[in-house]
Amino acid sequence: MKKPIYILGISESHCASAALLKDGELIACVSEERFTRKKLQSGIPKNAIKYCFNFAKITASDLSLVALADFESPFLTARESTYDKFKILSILGKPVLWLEEKIERKVPNSQELFYRIYRFFAKSNQTQRQKRRIKKLKATVSLPSDKFKFVQHHLCHASAALFSSPLPSKEKEALIFTCDGVGDFESATLSKYSDDRIKKIVSINSQQSLGFFYQHITQFLGLKPIEDEYKVMGLAPYADPKKAFHTYKLLSPYFKFSLKQNKWQILVSEHHLQGKFPKLLLNKRFDHIAYSAQRIIEELLIRWVKKALEEFKINNLVFGGGVFANVKVNQKIASLDRVNSSFFMPSPGDESNAIGGAFYSYFQLTGQKPKPISHLYLGPQFSEKEIKRSLKGKSKYKVEKISDINSTLARLLAKGEVVARFAGRMEYGARALGNRSILANPKNPSIVEFINSAIKNRDFWMPFAPTILRSNAKKYLKIHSSDSLFMNVSFETTKKAWEDLAAALHPFDKTTRPQILDQEINPSYYDLIKKFEKLTGVGAILNTSFNLHGEPLVASPEDALRVFDSSKLKYLALENILIEKKDG
Repeated sequence: MKKPIYILGISESHCASAALLKDGELIACVSEERFTRKKLQSGIPKNAIKYCFNFAKITASDLSLVALADFESPFLTARESTYDKFKILSILGKPVLWLEEKIERKVPNSQELFYRIYRFFAKSNQTQRQKRRIKKLKATVSLPSDKFKFVQHHLCHASAALFSSPLPSKEKEALIFTCDGVGDFESATLSKYSDDRIKKIVSINSQQSLGFFYQHITQFLGLKPIEDEYKVMGLAPYADPKKAFHTYKLLSPYFKFSLKQNKWQILVSEHHLQGKFPKLLLNKRFDHIAYSAQRIIEELLIRWVKKALEEFKINNLVFGGGVFANVKVNQKIASLDRVNSSFFMPSPGDESNAIGGAFYSYFQLTGQKPKPISHLYLGPQFSEKEIKRSLKGKSKYKVEKISDINSTLARLLAKGEVVARFAGRMEYGARALGNRSILANPKNPSIVEFINSAIKNRDFWMPFAPTILRSNAKKYLKIHSSDSLFMNVSFETTKKAWEDLAAALHPFDKTTRPQILDQEINPSYYDLIKKFEKLTGVGAILNTSFNLHGEPLVASPEDALRVFDSSKLKYLALENILIEKKDG
């Protein structure tokens, strides 16, 4: 019998993760934060690696190799540490910016020169840095050094997006776009996939990082960078474009796009631009600032994509990297006339590089394409015995085992109750896809305030999203070139959606970020929504992540019960065991 090829992918930067391939198929993937309960946990994902081994019933000795997503950017590590960069700028900002401007006037392009010098010295230390990483990893994955292979950061993003998509098995060519904060000194790349090769065409360095720009705006608005960018995106549609135009015109002159090079340029250093925010955006409305930042990145990315479509005449596109977690950007790209098909990597931040590194390494090792992903239920699952053990001492609850749990949940939801569902394998990535979800009737707008205030403690302007049965997608959505299996692209909606899904649409612009569900992907969850549809006529359900605000998605029954205890949730389904608070 042929020995399986196991490849372990590891990403250690923010939201550290591990992914395991078996003969090119992604069989397990989880982020370390789910075990440590520390959101965006970085470092060696020891618990995630252990889970992958336990799931496959293997040890390190069974691995063909370990793919390590590279990440060279010491200054970003400092940026993400505990100090407040704005406090430093308030003390040192004016003299530093004055000196920077003076040097730039005397020595044009001095910022680029300093960047090149820094990059040279950092790269000269790359081999030693990689050796240190391997040495640390050997305590968790005991293998010879030659079994560890580094994969360049944006190549990981590109490979994750390309091979997760069905395109390589259907099409001979595709364009691959990546865009994030920084990784290995790049912030964006454009590559061409053809003849079973990935060839990089455009590289945009970290001095021109749209990801950093959006992070800085996020921080300026009092939110958490690398975590709360989605809140900026959610706030942007509330602005009146005419009234927000003045704010946009304050920021937009710092950006330009070169059609000749097919790349954008930020005309001052990214930290210099950030240092200008307190004066430049003084007394500007938060929604106007959010609108302006969103409009700038949309315009630049759309121009980038359009130029590539025109130049290469390839209309099958894939996208990776954290900037493409922005579902409104993705919607605009997917709606372009020339695009035949588009695929956006689910949860495309650095957590996806564990997948991308493993995919690329398998492709290089075997010459075979990895299997595209069809679902993201790649995390731990818990037995009835484990669930019952977690319920010991919970006598304050009414606990009932129900054979047809979906019928019971559908009736509760139809009556207007909010239910937490914990079932099957946990989802990989930032989005709950039914197995670690809080569910509600999407037709009831008043449910939004209850979930926000009593359970999630979310910002009032943030929309919820639906899971829609595939058969109802066209009834509710204005379809474009991208599917939406993983809640990673938004859609314009129909008037029927405004009626049936009022609680699961953006309150202002009526767009939505759906999970379109096929029966074979998650039969039990599909069955629940189908039964809800029979009772209500609504072929969708409001689905939000099962967690408290600021925490990772729940992973274990203990996590689920803690959130249940800490919130005003009344019903929790742990597999087919229904838990109800007796006091209501």
